[in-house]
Amino acid sequence: MDFSAKGKRFDAAKKQTSAKESKKQLAQMLLERKAKKSETVVAAPVKAVPVAPAEHIKLPSAPEIVSWYGEANVSVYREDDTIPSTPGVGLIELINLYLSAAKNRTRHFVLMWPVCPKTLAVVHVLATLERWARGDKLGVRGLLFPTKTNAFYPLNHLMLRREDVLRHARRLAEVGGVDTSKLQRKCSDKDAFLFSLASLSAEGEHIHPTMGELIPHFLATPDNLSWESCDSHLLEHVRAKLARRSHKKALASNCQFIGNAQTAPDALFALDGRLNRKELNTALVRLREKGAPEVVIVNATRQIRMEARGWRGALCRFLIMLEDVFGTNCPGVLVVTDDPRSAYTLKDDLWRLNQERKELRWSRPDEYAITGIASALKEDGLVAPGQTEIRVPIPRALDVSVVDADAAKIINKLYRLAGQIPNHQELAKPVWDAGNYLARLAALPCGVATLLEWLSESGIRDRTREAYSWSSFHAKLVTFDTTAETDFERTELRKCMQLGTQLFENYQQGTPLAHRLAEIVGQVCGKQRKSLIVVFTSPVYRRLAERYLAAYRAYPQSTQFESFQERLRLISSSQLETALAHLNGAHLLFSGLDEDGLRLVITDDRIPAHTELLLTQRNGQSLRNTLKPLVHEFPAFRQWKPRMESILHHLEHLPEGNQLLMNADFVLPAFRVDLSIEVEGTEDTNDPEAWHIRLESGTVLHRRPNHDVYVYDPASADATDRGFRGCKVQSLEPGDKIFVMTAELRELVEAVLKEAGIPIEHDKTFERALRDYHQSILMALKNKFPGSKLADQVRQLRTSILEANEKLTKDFPAEQSVRHWVNLGDSPDTPFDALRPQAPMKEAHFAAFADVLGFSKLEAAYYWCRVIMPVRSARRLDGRHMSDLYTHMLLQPESVMVHSGIKRETIKMLFNKARENIVTVETICPPAGETANA
Repeated sequence: MDFSAKGKRFDAAKKQTSAKESKKQLAQMLLERKAKKSETVVAAPVKAVPVAPAEHIKLPSAPEIVSWYGEANVSVYREDDTIPSTPGVGLIELINLYLSAAKNRTRHFVLMWPVCPKTLAVVHVLATLERWARGDKLGVRGLLFPTKTNAFYPLNHLMLRREDVLRHARRLAEVGGVDTSKLQRKCSDKDAFLFSLASLSAEGEHIHPTMGELIPHFLATPDNLSWESCDSHLLEHVRAKLARRSHKKALASNCQFIGNAQTAPDALFALDGRLNRKELNTALVRLREKGAPEVVIVNATRQIRMEARGWRGALCRFLIMLEDVFGTNCPGVLVVTDDPRSAYTLKDDLWRLNQERKELRWSRPDEYAITGIASALKEDGLVAPGQTEIRVPIPRALDVSVVDADAAKIINKLYRLAGQIPNHQELAKPVWDAGNYLARLAALPCGVATLLEWLSESGIRDRTREAYSWSSFHAKLVTFDTTAETDFERTELRKCMQLGTQLFENYQQGTPLAHRLAEIVGQVCGKQRKSLIVVFTSPVYRRLAERYLAAYRAYPQSTQFESFQERLRLISSSQLETALAHLNGAHLLFSGLDEDGLRLVITDDRIPAHTELLLTQRNGQSLRNTLKPLVHEFPAFRQWKPRMESILHHLEHLPEGNQLLMNADFVLPAFRVDLSIEVEGTEDTNDPEAWHIRLESGTVLHRRPNHDVYVYDPASADATDRGFRGCKVQSLEPGDKIFVMTAELRELVEAVLKEAGIPIEHDKTFERALRDYHQSILMALKNKFPGSKLADQVRQLRTSILEANEKLTKDFPAEQSVRHWVNLGDSPDTPFDALRPQAPMKEAHFAAFADVLGFSKLEAAYYWCRVIMPVRSARRLDGRHMSDLYTHMLLQPESVMVHSGIKRETIKMLFNKARENIVTVETICPPAGETANA
């Protein structure tokens, strides 16, 4: 990345001197340049350019960032917690900067590393409480961009202590005879709203309001740009938990003023990331008419960068649009990112765009300065009860293995060729796509054959599986080579095509990364006989590696996988934090890195010395480009410098790469499979009775009217504590938010179930699952009643069931039926077509039967859903059926998983993942002749 020398000196000065001293130095520099009549020089990292603006925005000198946080003292509870969580140091620093930008209308880039809280809306809520503590009843008026429709969902699962909120309400009350001189800004209409919490009778004594129902929030979407009232959502969770209608009615009447976008105090507005430029401008103009925000948070974190095409240009245009719409009343701005290179390049682009303006051009050198904030807490940025935030971790020596230089050369050539073609983003798309495919291919922890086999057994359609083959990309390159009229190095492209084909053939049985993975596993678990935990960037890759390692036949000393399997544990990065508590001396290996993995490697004391990172060359180069500026240019991260330098030491030998690589991602690229799209049972797609459900993403699901789905509706009286309620497809309405299972989450749920003792695999054939069930019944019967004849076993079994379940006495089947359930001796020799579950017809009977035989509730639920019911509904091999099964086991009102003894942290992690996969229903189309809900 190209930085000007003056820009680097400026940023270094900002980090090494106080804000006051830096301000004086900059002012003196500008005065000297003006006296010499030299050209004006813009701040880093933009090169010096002549500036002759027709009109400048008048900006105050940059003020010091003061500490605002700490006076509100409102306790925050996560769902299910009885002890409050506390904001981490990184979140507190961001709150302080947010309030400073709101007051002084300053603009900043914020680099939060190694992880930025996913829930940036929490910053606004805690900041507005600090305004309350200082006598400001209007709080903060903020804006978020870009967001998804689920941007505010996390606020539904964070509670504010009711007594603390009422303490502020009493202190801020505007009533006769009370001195209100200490109030900075008044809002008498807010009193009734807050005191509604105090008016609750004993039934609401322990009800804490959620952040989402206490703070008014508004969302502008492509279908709705009018900032409609949110009064129906205010205090909705509290209302749902009250039994008396009079209380509910009183609460609702107090929400109208607070829910109006023009009068709402503490309001948080959000702009949907799908809005085009015209829609964004319309939404901002309407917001200006209702009341401009004081501060804006622009989300430039990795999730946005990976999902939004052209994100840099879009964010820069939005920042300029803010000035065009709000003019002299322009809000303060925080552009929050989690990558130093993104901060620098975005600042470059923004300054260039600023220089192109003839009017309203700003030239203060510290405009949009980059502020580093050390942040090691993901999700909401809160420290869990009983935990301590580690600020300075113990230095660790870390090992790194880098593989696949051959693939890196081909990929870099393809990217270079694509970058040379005019209008390369569109015209050269086949070249870009081919390079991206090879990058994903090189990161596989298995061979191509293993990937295609898994796709086939997971129910993925043939047409989709073709997209995972090099032949489809090669064919598009051939077409591009023969039809493209632009000039480019055709000879080099043809060489790349040949090398790509050779690479694909060489990777059939295993990529270099997979071979190196197997070597380390064999060395540690087999030869050294030590325990090893391997961490993968996704649950899907964990599964692929598991299959590859089990079939690998080149371990040292001809060791077999089964001989050391018990010493090997494969997990995904989302499971790592829980696994670190139970390392027990195991060696740790990362097959690639993602945000979770890098965060823990850099910040957690439980990471053992000589933990090894296994990377492809391109991702090693990218990781080096990420860590270098953090070590050399940002003192905020110096507490992690020893670990970062340990990694950088192993990456020094890698070639520099090209400019495109400088902006690449350190996270291993992965093949993604969305089950909602790809795993469609043909009987549903072509079924004349299937309803068509169009989602906000454009995806269309095909489901029968009596199919069960789960709607995210936390305020519903029928919702579970996690916010989901079950309903039939025929009951869905446009606007409902439904959960859609992804391959990543399915694999994760399956891994958790397996660790809980359920030997399940979604890609195991139904026949295997049914035979496993029969074998389990036979073993359980033998262990429960050893040495007895079958007739005696049946009699004792039925007696034990009825003794433990007296309520079943009247309708429980006779001994002959029980004998049928356990008379499975001929099962191994019975042809599959003639095989039957031979199980109780009613779920209650089966549960009692399984309980007496010693099955856990989790095992019983699995066998009922996986083996018994599919036969009776004639749905055996449908890959989507397994997704429905796992969805039911996780989200049903009396979730078997929640009550199964699985670690509490793991359950929370699964529900957080589930809430990330909520999508809005746009339209519902029933078959011809039927009517949908309006």
